[in-house]
Amino acid sequence: MERRKFLTAGAVALPAMMAAPTIARAQAAHDWKLVTSLPKGLPGPGTSAQRWADRVTAMSGGAIKVTVFGAGELVPPFGTQEAVETGTAQVYHGSGSWFSGRDIAHAFFTSAPFGAVADEMHAWMYFGGGQELLDEFTHPRGLQVFIAGASGVQTAGWFKKPINSLADLQGLNFRITGFGAAVASKLGMNAVSMPAGEIFPSLQSGALDGAEWVGPANDMAFGFQKIMTHMYTPSFADIYGGIEFGINKAAWDALSDEQRTIVRVASEAEATLLTSDSLHSNMLAFEKLQAEPGVTIAALPEEVWDATRAASKEVMAEVANSNPFVGKLVESYYAYVGKSASYKAFYDEPFYAERKKYFG
Repeated sequence: MERRKFLTAGAVALPAMMAAPTIARAQAAHDWKLVTSLPKGLPGPGTSAQRWADRVTAMSGGAIKVTVFGAGELVPPFGTQEAVETGTAQVYHGSGSWFSGRDIAHAFFTSAPFGAVADEMHAWMYFGGGQELLDEFTHPRGLQVFIAGASGVQTAGWFKKPINSLADLQGLNFRITGFGAAVASKLGMNAVSMPAGEIFPSLQSGALDGAEWVGPANDMAFGFQKIMTHMYTPSFADIYGGIEFGINKAAWDALSDEQRTIVRVASEAEATLLTSDSLHSNMLAFEKLQAEPGVTIAALPEEVWDATRAASKEVMAEVANSNPFVGKLVESYYAYVGKSASYKAFYDEPFYAERKKYFG
C-alpha cells in the first residue's frame, strides 16, 4: 500500500521535474541592448526603434527587456551590426545599405535600383521567398534579421546648384550609400558614405556638394532646406528605403518559442507602422517644402535617368556575377519585381492615371 502511494506520488512528480527547466527558461529575463544607427527621436525611423523595443518588452511581460541606445551612444552609427555579431549588443536597427560595404547582399533587403516599392517588398519578403534568402545570408553571420518598414520612394538628392544635364554631376562629392553609390560612381560622381549626423555639417562646410538622405520629413528635420537650393525627386535607387532589426543569433535561440513569436510579430507590425508613418509624415512635410522660399523642387533630366538605367543594369550584372548566392538573390528579387510590374501595369498604373483626373 505504501509502495503504491510512493509510485503515485512519483508519477506526478516526475513530469513536473522534467518540465521545470522549460518553465524556468521561458520565465528567464533577457536584457537586450538595441543599438540604432539613427538619432533618437528622428521622425519615422528614429522613433521606430523605441516603439519596437517598448512593444517587445510589454508583450513579453518584461521577460525580454529592450533598452535603446541612439547613434553613437554605445557604438559608432555604422558599427551597430558588428556590435551585435560580437555580442556587445543583442539587436541593431538600421538600413542594410549602410552595411553593404561589408557585403553587398545587405543592400537588397533595403533597396535596389528600379526595384520594389513597399507593398512589393513586403510581398516578396513574406510570401515570395525573401525572408528565406535573408535567413540563408544572415544566419551564418550569427544574425536573425527582420525587415522593419520603409521610408518609401526617397528623394534623389539635394544640391547647391541646378542639375540640367549629366555633365552637371561630374566630380560632385555626393553622399549616397548601397547600390546607389555604385551607380553614382559610374555616372562620374564621387560617392561618399557617411552616417546621418555628419551629413548636414559636411554640406554646410562644402565637403559635400550634395546628398541623398531619406524623404521630405527626415530631410526637413535635418534642415537641408536651410542650406540647399535644389531638391530632385524621385530617387532611382532608394525605392523601398527599408530599415531592419538584426538580432544576435545566440540571443534569438535562447528565447522560448512564444518569445520568438512575439519578436517576429512585433517586427511585422513595425514594418506596417513605419511604412504608414513615413507616408503620412512625408506628405505633410512635402507640402511645407513646396512653400519653402528659395527651394526648387524638380525631376532629374531625362538624360540623367537614361544614364542611371544603363549604369544600374551594369552594376546589377556585376553584382550578380560576384558569387552564386548573390546571383540567386538578384534573380529572385528582380523576377518578383518584374511580375509585380506586369500586374500593376493593368491595375495600379491605370488607376493612378484616372485618379489624377478625379482630383483635377
